[in-house]
Amino acid sequence: MMHIKEVTEHFDLDRVVPFFQPIMDVSQDTVWRFECLARLVTPCEQTFLPSEFLYLVERQQSVERLTETIFNRSAMYFRDLNVAWNINIGMQDMLNPALLDNLAEVLTDYPNPERVSLELTAAVVLNNIDAFNQFALRCQDLKIGIYIDHFGATPGNINSILSLPINGIKIAGGLIAQIMESQQSFEFVEHLTQQAQAKGISVVAVHVEDKATLDRIKDLGIRYAQGFYFSLPQPDTPTN
Repeated sequence: MMHIKEVTEHFDLDRVVPFFQPIMDVSQDTVWRFECLARLVTPCEQTFLPSEFLYLVERQQSVERLTETIFNRSAMYFRDLNVAWNINIGMQDMLNPALLDNLAEVLTDYPNPERVSLELTAAVVLNNIDAFNQFALRCQDLKIGIYIDHFGATPGNINSILSLPINGIKIAGGLIAQIMESQQSFEFVEHLTQQAQAKGISVVAVHVEDKATLDRIKDLGIRYAQGFYFSLPQPDTPTN
């Protein structure tokens, strides 16, 4: 109960900040880009995940403000660093035309705006294909990239997603775990990786938590990886 009380008492959108987790280029052992993840930091320096405070954001009908807050703060953080970065958005964000208006305003004089990408889950995209295509057109105009998260969690939808105007896919963490145990899963991930790469779509393995998993994804020809093996999300980056 104390945990919930702490979140409720100290929740303030101004206290939600981006933490940064590197996405590595494992072929060169260098940081390729960062994912910017929302964290609530209380006055006594306790940190909470979105799963612990998102219900308060929704209760206050502040989902759009949360996304704009994380975007604006991430943009400010990386403005003078020549580093690529992503933020996560949800269905409500994708369906909200004002979001891209705000992003366009921020990026008007932003150095190398093509560094910026948005992440959407495969489920959100597949359930709103027409809306996604409209959204993607505006992103292309703004030079914003699009990455699809939880890719491969529903096997039948692979071709549908790979035919969309996207820059990258992040393979579902459950699938990455399975390649360590199952040859069938390994071959499935190898197949979808080859399909994506043939279309010029970047492939990221997530939830990489040990060297054995890293070695396995290298066997698959996957170039990019993210997970606790490299770094937890941090309030600062080595580049700053």
